[in-house]
Amino acid sequence: MTLSYYYILSSMPMLKRGELPPLNSETFLGSCAQVLPEKTVARLSEIKLVPGDDKAFGHFSAVHKWYEWETATRTRLAKFRAVHLNREGRNHETNHSEVDKHIEDIMSVANPVERERMLDTLRWKFLDELEFGQNFNFDALCIYRIRLMLLEKWVGKEQQKGYENLDAIINNLEKYEVSISR
Repeated sequence: MTLSYYYILSSMPMLKRGELPPLNSETFLGSCAQVLPEKTVARLSEIKLVPGDDKAFGHFSAVHKWYEWETATRTRLAKFRAVHLNREGRNHETNHSEVDKHIEDIMSVANPVERERMLDTLRWKFLDELEFGQNFNFDALCIYRIRLMLLEKWVGKEQQKGYENLDAIINNLEKYEVSISR
């Protein structure tokens, strides 16, 4: 099995943050299916960017650590947003961890697309830390899959489409305001 992991990981193209992925998940999983057991490929396909059920992966797995970190980061984001929307009071005990400082910097950026890119940079750095010491094993394969999914979420996102969506939202809000004021 170790040789299979070595083969797959060494034959996959390098993934670079901020660039389009050189392959998609379907191709990646198809390549894995050629040399890995079906059960292993099924477990790889169960990995999600949004934290989910990690019981299949084990408490000490990279996927469990990813889900744990992502859940904590999303909780921090939610608390930050709640405070800034005056829906939650500021805690007297402030936690100034490295991640909290990054989140504060990220949330101060006005452009939501740029904020998401910055969040993905933070996620990528966590995956770098998580990858340390994971050489040609299942966890390394899982980390590759997570990185691939991070890159894939940007495929097909176009600025013009974003402007069209924003226009549609604003038009719907304006229609809603007109009907209320009558």
